[in-house]
Parts: sequence; C-alpha cells; structure tokens
Amino acid sequence: MHRSSRSGFTLIELLVVIAIIAVLIGLLVPAVQKVRDAANRMSSQNNLKQIALACHNFESSKGTLPGYQPAPAGSSVASYGYSVHSFILPFIEQEPLGKTFDPNTQQLFFGSAPSGTFNQALATTAITPIRTFLNPGDGQDPICTVLSGGAPHAGTNYGANIGSGLDANDAVNNPAKSNGTDIRFPSDGLFWSGSKVKISDILDGSSNTLMFAEILRGQNASLTGTPLSALNSFQRQRLYASASAGRSPVPTAPGGLSPALTGAEANTATSWTGNRGGSWIWGQPYTNGFTAAMTPNSTTPDISGHGQGWFTSRSPYSGGVNAALADGSVRFVRDSINLSVWRGMATRMGGEIVQE
Repeated sequence: MHRSSRSGFTLIELLVVIAIIAVLIGLLVPAVQKVRDAANRMSSQNNLKQIALACHNFESSKGTLPGYQPAPAGSSVASYGYSVHSFILPFIEQEPLGKTFDPNTQQLFFGSAPSGTFNQALATTAITPIRTFLNPGDGQDPICTVLSGGAPHAGTNYGANIGSGLDANDAVNNPAKSNGTDIRFPSDGLFWSGSKVKISDILDGSSNTLMFAEILRGQNASLTGTPLSALNSFQRQRLYASASAGRSPVPTAPGGLSPALTGAEANTATSWTGNRGGSWIWGQPYTNGFTAAMTPNSTTPDISGHGQGWFTSRSPYSGGVNAALADGSVRFVRDSINLSVWRGMATRMGGEIVQE
C-alpha cells in the first residue's frame, strides 16, 4: 500500500505570497500614478501651446492679439464682456462653436453682472466644455454654477496674462501699487478689455513674457463665515477671498479699489467664492485670467473686490506651473521663482532682465 501525498500551500506560505503581492502593488501604484501625472502634464503643456499659437494666428489674421471684450456699446454693463478665449475658437479647431455667437453684436449679460442675467441665447454655447481649455490633471467638474448670472458655464484651466498685478497705481488711492488689476483699463500685461497688443509691442522680448498659465478651477461652492484656518489645502488653492464690503472701484484709470487691498486681508477673510476658472466665455480675471502679484501656487489666498484683485497661477502638478510664453513656447515655472522675476515675466515692456 502506498500513501498518496497531496502538495499544497501551508497557511504561512499563503500569507507570505499575499504579503509579496501587497508589496508589489504598493510599488506599482505610485509608479502608475507618476506615469499618469507625466502624461497629464504633457497634455496640459500641449494645450497651452495650442492656445498660444492660436493667439499668434489671430494676430496674423486680425493684426493684434485678442483681448477681453467689453460689453457692446449701449449696454449697462461696462466690463462684463467676452473673454480672450472666446476669440480664438476658430484657431483651435472650434470654428463651429465660435459661429454660435457674435461678441460684436450679442450682449453677454443683461443688467449688472454677476447679479445680472446671462443671455440665455448663449446658454448652450457657454456650457460646452472645450478640451483644449481643460487641464486633464484637474479633477474638478468643468461645469460651474457659482456667480454665473443664472446659467451654468463650462470652465477653463488656462488664464490669460493680465499683468503683474501691481499696475493699478494711484498716488491717492493706491500709492503702494498693491491693488491688483482692473481690466477695464490698460495693464502692463498682454490682455485687458479692448486691448489690441501686437507681438511687436512686447519690448521685453516674446521669449521672456508670459501669455497664458495654468490656473485651478474653483470648487463651485462659496463659503460664508469660514476663517482661513478652517479651510483645507484643497479649498485654500481653489477659493478666493471676497473683500467688496466697504470698498468702491475707482472709476478712472488706472482703476483699482479704494481703500486698497492688502495681503493681510486674504489671511483674515471669512467669505470665500468658488468660481475661479469658472467660465471660458465670460471675460473676468477670476474666471479666466491671472496676475503675477503672487508666485505660482502661493500659500496666500487670492482676493477680490468688485472683480479686482490678484488671481494666482496654480497647478495640479507639484513644484510649479506650466506657462506659455509670447513666442509660443511652453515652460515649467517653479514655485521657488523669485517674485520680482515672476512679475517681470508678466510685463510686456517693463525693461526687466528675466533670469531665474
């Protein structure tokens, strides 16, 4: 008689195998995430390049770079027109969408935005997400409903350079030049309401001047009575402080607010708005612009009063932001960049020597 022996795993061997598999998965997941992040970053850089080249093609066709468009003549809304993004649709293979509206004849808002009413004839256009305007690394829903005039908007992750954020200089109202940018008036950047900047106007050199940079879309929800200490890191990067109370916009150039905004107010604010990057069609600094008042991914929150203030370039990728320069190239700008250098890159003819 021969006793048959059956081979198999002992309990200890099985536990060892499970442990090995768990270790391999632990090593694999970060590697997969790293590859995914690298692919998303490359895709974002490609989007920025397409946007920059579209602006160049617009200039070749129209004679100037696109600008933020004021509301049509006769409108009660002086500075709530179309965005820079709206004008480059035909140059990013979105010509059919671009033909659904005419910024020269169609009013974007009726009444006083953002409390006014969005033109419902443009509702379908405004809610249409555009892949080139969205960063694949930002997991936020592209549709925003906060302060949108009663109609949802599709957002964007790429802000137009509206300047250093320090150009609203006024000897009486803003002697410290700390008031951000009022796009109703010419800035030291490339884009403002009715701007008609040419590439030849960029005297600092197109390879040294920012055109577009990454921004993070807001959380599509506003908070009231919430101090900065109660916000998590996600919210701090995507919400901006509201500081309109007790202030009036200066009605003449160079604009700004009276009294002027200060960085300390952003750290003591309790009201926060979540429509940053909330629209590609609506021309506002907080919906699709940025300034260089703060370094990329600054820990100081953005702040706004009456649509004016500073709005920082931020990225879902660690260490810095992707930015398109005026020559059409794209580079990764690190958070550690010197603030004066970063601000110099935002001006078109400040005469600064840009050297990291």
